[in-house]
Amino acid sequence: MKKIIVTILLLSMLALIAVPMTRSAATLPNLKFSVTPVQEQFEDGYTGEPLPVVPGYYLPYDVDLVNGEYFANGGEGVYVAVIDTGLVNGWWNFLPPTANIRTDLGRGWSYDIKWNKRINDFVWTPDPARGFITNLDGSGHGTHVTSTIVGYQRSTVGITPHIVLGVAPKATIIPLLGLDYWLVDCPDPNYPGEEGGKVLFGGGDDWMLCSAIDYVAGLAEANPSWKIMCTNSWGSSEPSPAIRASIDNAITKGVIFVFSAGNDGTAGMGWPGAYSEVISVAAGGWTMQNLGYPPSNPPAPYRWYLSDVPEKLNTENNPVEQLFGVPNNYYDNNWQIYLGTFSGRPNAALGQSWKDLDVVAPGCYVVGPFQPEVAWTGTAWVRSATAYYGLWGTSMAAPHVAGVAAIVAQHYPSFNQFDMEWVLNKAASRIPLSSDTKWLYDQFYGVEFPNSDHDAGSGWLTADNAMKTASVYP
Repeated sequence: MKKIIVTILLLSMLALIAVPMTRSAATLPNLKFSVTPVQEQFEDGYTGEPLPVVPGYYLPYDVDLVNGEYFANGGEGVYVAVIDTGLVNGWWNFLPPTANIRTDLGRGWSYDIKWNKRINDFVWTPDPARGFITNLDGSGHGTHVTSTIVGYQRSTVGITPHIVLGVAPKATIIPLLGLDYWLVDCPDPNYPGEEGGKVLFGGGDDWMLCSAIDYVAGLAEANPSWKIMCTNSWGSSEPSPAIRASIDNAITKGVIFVFSAGNDGTAGMGWPGAYSEVISVAAGGWTMQNLGYPPSNPPAPYRWYLSDVPEKLNTENNPVEQLFGVPNNYYDNNWQIYLGTFSGRPNAALGQSWKDLDVVAPGCYVVGPFQPEVAWTGTAWVRSATAYYGLWGTSMAAPHVAGVAAIVAQHYPSFNQFDMEWVLNKAASRIPLSSDTKWLYDQFYGVEFPNSDHDAGSGWLTADNAMKTASVYP
């Protein structure tokens, strides 16, 4: 009888070993937060040439659109925590030598992912010491966002090395990695997403991003004399109570949050950008983009995004006449600015109020250093080198507003989240985005850009209007 019982137990144990173990989906990270641009356009490769001893300085159209040129020392003494995909390896070749990057404060939260043949699935192990450098499978999204704030240096084919100015070039950047990309070996050809023996994962979950936000809150609490902005160019189609709790806690410590509004157009704003307590940003552009006002600077080869933007944004223009030399009053624009069709806007069906969207800033074809995520071509996985790209997305708009907020905080360090949101909204209302259709030449989205009331929040934000409003804030 004992032999029979032992035999049954042994057979049961062997059966358990033979059958693959499975895990509940609840144990897997939910990478619901993403940073994917709407569109990316290659501009120039990187040559690796060093900057001259006395580099030239150039103003890009997007910084001109927010009048950042009036604040050469903008953001001095203010910390801007960039929660994103970190910085690319070799970031010092792309950001200006004068940029204040606090690498000693940089952190990252990610996962170590490996295939486990016992359970025939991936095992995700939290890595709270990931670091802030983007890995080889990663993304240059965080580098591009950072370059909008502090500027970037150019060393490209056919152009003398120079520096392109950012919105707040003197701000101190805290680089944080709260979203990541992983290209992982996968022996199961039937695994979802498997291509060429590998699976690509990307994004961030509650743990990664809450950890980053809580870290910023800890810095603010430990250093009460610091003024910290936190710019966030990421979001999800669903809210997260955990993320919101971390944001609210950090706000009580004095941190000021700026979030992108999302790229789903009329389908609604993304979260956390839709939360009323954060400063949410929609993406707009220049009606003369891709054309510019020649001559461009530098003149050859022609780069429209270094063209000068009229100081009065209600200056009329005609993109068809500019492009083809044929007058056509139908395509006249009464303003130089428009709202991107992809830009997220409040959706009442989701419980979003028009007041949840705050301001508009440039987010259409913003140029800077960028490394695309590794991609499957159909035959192989390909990773592009870091180069200069024009990107579309509310991700590009948020750092413009964070830069403006840093300029304001430099002069008014006592402002809290409520104060800054009130001031920026009031300042943007000075340049309301008209709800009539705008026309422009655009190689991706056609020529017609309509919008309606409240799609653009309070209006278009500029740094000079923000400073004027702050000076009379009660």
